[in-house]
Amino acid sequence: MITNLPEALRHTRAVEVLERSLAHNRLGHGILLHGESLATLEQIVRAIAAQLLETKRDPLAHPDCFMLRPSGKARLIRVGDSDEANTMRQLVINIQKTANQGGRKVGIVFEADRMNHQSANAFLKTLEEPPADTTLFLLTTRPYDLLDTIRSRCLNFRVPAALEGIAHPDWTQWLADYRAWLTRLIEGPNKQSIPHILLATYGLNVRFQQISDELAAGEWDRAKATLPEQLSDKDVDAAKTGVFKTFRTQLLSEIEQATARFARDLEKANPGRLPATALQRATESLEKSVGLLELNFNPAAALERFFLTSLRIWAAVR
Repeated sequence: MITNLPEALRHTRAVEVLERSLAHNRLGHGILLHGESLATLEQIVRAIAAQLLETKRDPLAHPDCFMLRPSGKARLIRVGDSDEANTMRQLVINIQKTANQGGRKVGIVFEADRMNHQSANAFLKTLEEPPADTTLFLLTTRPYDLLDTIRSRCLNFRVPAALEGIAHPDWTQWLADYRAWLTRLIEGPNKQSIPHILLATYGLNVRFQQISDELAAGEWDRAKATLPEQLSDKDVDAAKTGVFKTFRTQLLSEIEQATARFARDLEKANPGRLPATALQRATESLEKSVGLLELNFNPAAALERFFLTSLRIWAAVR
């Protein structure tokens, strides 16, 4: 049994299938774990790596565990040179070597969707001719940004969003206030309500940034201790940026789900009132904000754009 996992994760399809594969020594050489939280995916890969490497210590610090993360201002996984730290070529060379402790080897690519064309092709060659006794893990929140040929050569497991709850004491209240804000928009802005709506818009944005930053800061404090010592300051900054983006993206995903629930409840209570395009337009606006975050757009400005667009969309529903 894979240990050191929260009870909710233990019963996911990914963990159950991987446990059976481990028990029968039939684990595939390429495993793609994807979901909306890199932190959750890392919990799973840590537990499996510890099992594979037969260690009770931090598996990411094991001499036969090799990791690769996005680097540089663009946060890409580069192919690099063979002697350059945190590059695809170095990862490939390391996993081709004999295990330091004579057992298995584990390779982990964090945010695998950040591979550029060259690094993706280099990794594909390794998947096509995998080294013996080596398991390669790809972690991503955007699996369809990977090459089809890479996805097809991996066992694919999605960690359900329901298991990736937001562990912040203020998030439930934030969602309730967001729903109340949407309700005010549906009721129709007027001279009395407009100031309250605009103040609430500002408040939701500020609180969102605070919750997101607090979640990410806590995760970063834990994650930075596992980074390889040879990483440059730029690569460390890239890893930190990735953690903060991950939590913002996860929170935005929860907003999308909350918006969909609001729309369904509105339709049930008032059949035919909700225009078919309203939810679609709101979802597209949120996805645009997520895309802006990927381009290093200011997080507060990206969410403000979504709120202002939502104000126009839902206030027009009658």
